[in-house]
Amino acid sequence: MSVLVLVLAGPMQSWGSSSRHAFRDTDPHPTKSAVIGMLGSATGLARTDVSGLAELAALTFAVRTDQPGTRLRDFHTTHAPSGKAMPLSNRFYLADAVFTAALAGPAPLLERLHRALLNPAHPLFLGRRSCPPARPPAHSLHPEATDPVTVLETLPWQAADWYQHRHPRHRMRLHHDTDPANPAARLHADQPADFTPGHRRHHARPVATRTLPPPPAAGERPGPLDFFDALDGLA
Repeated sequence: MSVLVLVLAGPMQSWGSSSRHAFRDTDPHPTKSAVIGMLGSATGLARTDVSGLAELAALTFAVRTDQPGTRLRDFHTTHAPSGKAMPLSNRFYLADAVFTAALAGPAPLLERLHRALLNPAHPLFLGRRSCPPARPPAHSLHPEATDPVTVLETLPWQAADWYQHRHPRHRMRLHHDTDPANPAARLHADQPADFTPGHRRHHARPVATRTLPPPPAAGERPGPLDFFDALDGLA
């Protein structure tokens, strides 16, 4: 087993899990379906390759909100080449956000994915083709790790320097795959099953969410117990 870490940062991101037609919303954090799609693009996986997708979708997934960004609405107008006006739409994005994602699975597969991210077969984007990453998504490969949550709990904060300076007590949210029997589990409809155009399918997956303690300031001594930190520890 290994854990692969990606940092997803860019001027614009959009992670829709239930958007349809003229209303294209974004979730507040990356979906598993979109991150698996990014890995598929990196490896050159065909959209119709269901068995290849199943291998990637079986990876255990977790994502951390390092810098939540600002929700942005784009009132979208387009015209066909003939000049005919197309339906108006509302599209939503996250501006200036940073997330850290981690996936756990077989070491040979994650080594192959890490190499593919460094030299992708197709262009990578953050949820939509109009949202290129601001930096290469590949961050690190942890050959001795087995749990993406443990890696994200200890990995340094990836927010921009200006954000860390302005929000030194920011508490990162962590969303991760969990057992369906976990009382804290909530179903997210972003487990990819088929990317074939016209036949896209997703299943629901159980996800648990917790909030991490704020990063300690340099030279800071442990302070009094925070009430909400104590509640998180009971989740």
